[in-house]
Amino acid sequence: MMFVQIVAWALLATLWCSSAMKILANQEAANAEAVAKCYSGPEQNVWELVMGKQIDIGAASSTLELAQRAHVGPGMKGVELNSNNGGGMRTLVRLAGVDSMIGVELTKSVVETGRKRTEEEGLSNKIKFINKNSLENGLPDASADFVYSKDAWCYMPDKQQIIDQAARIVKPGGKVMFTDWIEGEGLSDPEAQRFLSLMTFPAIPTVEEYAQMLKKANFEVEIAENSGRFSPAMNSYVHMLKRQALYDAKKLLGWDEMAYEKLISDFEFM
Repeated sequence: MMFVQIVAWALLATLWCSSAMKILANQEAANAEAVAKCYSGPEQNVWELVMGKQIDIGAASSTLELAQRAHVGPGMKGVELNSNNGGGMRTLVRLAGVDSMIGVELTKSVVETGRKRTEEEGLSNKIKFINKNSLENGLPDASADFVYSKDAWCYMPDKQQIIDQAARIVKPGGKVMFTDWIEGEGLSDPEAQRFLSLMTFPAIPTVEEYAQMLKKANFEVEIAENSGRFSPAMNSYVHMLKRQALYDAKKLLGWDEMAYEKLISDFEFM
């Protein structure tokens, strides 16, 4: 069993293919309302505890690596689909020199947090949020130099739709750069169901499946690879939860010992 993280970016070209990915049996358990509930409660706080305010694997270091390898930087305007609190956008603007960003995020409380943090950092003139489903973002066609995401398209039931939105929004010759949770080698069906239910993911593709979806949307895929960050990151999170951040984790869970033991078990499983 293995879960990994994809690193990909692409330029607009042609091709297509499709294949079956592992899908959560109970899709209602991973609908938009279920995801919003996760990120409006203690789960969001636990992820911030181990990941920092940019809630994704690798956080700022991974975002800057993406930007460097995709040649994203000064003079460019970007869009993040499923932006959470905008930590990645703040990294791109402050540390990579991107001119401006628009983040689309469905969960209202997360957007409110993102706007507050962006204002506190003095970046409200460069970063804006749209509180909508990323598939219904209302952004103009061919309006962004690049589209970005970090570990967030995993929540989309139909990943081809979010890729198609990226293709619509990005300018001709523009880029899509993202990381996401993907299926690794040896993942059994029972393991997949436990993982998808645990993470509120409706489905999990492989690297190859993601690459083919990009090609179907007329992108030329430049890089699609395992980042190698997943296992070291999860090991560090478990270490934090069991040692350095033990008190903080138990406090976030309301001193519920059973909830804490389940949390550790779930992280060790991943």
